[in-house]
Amino acid sequence: MNPTIPYKANDTYKSYREVFYDASLWISDFDFFKTELLFLKVLLKSNSFKSNIPNLFERLQLLIKEVDQFTEENNILNKKAKHLSNFVGGIIKKDVFSFNDDYLEQYHNLAEEVFLFTQKYKNFKRGLYEFLSEIIL
Repeated sequence: MNPTIPYKANDTYKSYREVFYDASLWISDFDFFKTELLFLKVLLKSNSFKSNIPNLFERLQLLIKEVDQFTEENNILNKKAKHLSNFVGGIIKKDVFSFNDDYLEQYHNLAEEVFLFTQKYKNFKRGLYEFLSEIIL
């Protein structure tokens, strides 16, 4: 499922503190997504569904595979956000601000990845919830 809204970087420049703040928000979101994905996987593996649905088992297995893929991607993005947060946080703690804008390129690349992941994840959940609402006992 493709994102419905294309990514657009609104700020071409962000301070170290703004990047650190955004990375902290992303990390918090990824921690929530991790818990949510674990719940969805447990739900999909439960016996809470009508048994008279054709190809139900196969469909559930495909959904579990998608949840696993989102979990893996979530973990990768979480590591990238933590790396960026640690890098920028270290600069802030040293209170020595260089004029190296490499962190901005890293930030914008990660911001786009996070945006695309979030859009894809929302689309997946919308479809999953619609499916589950039809098959839950």
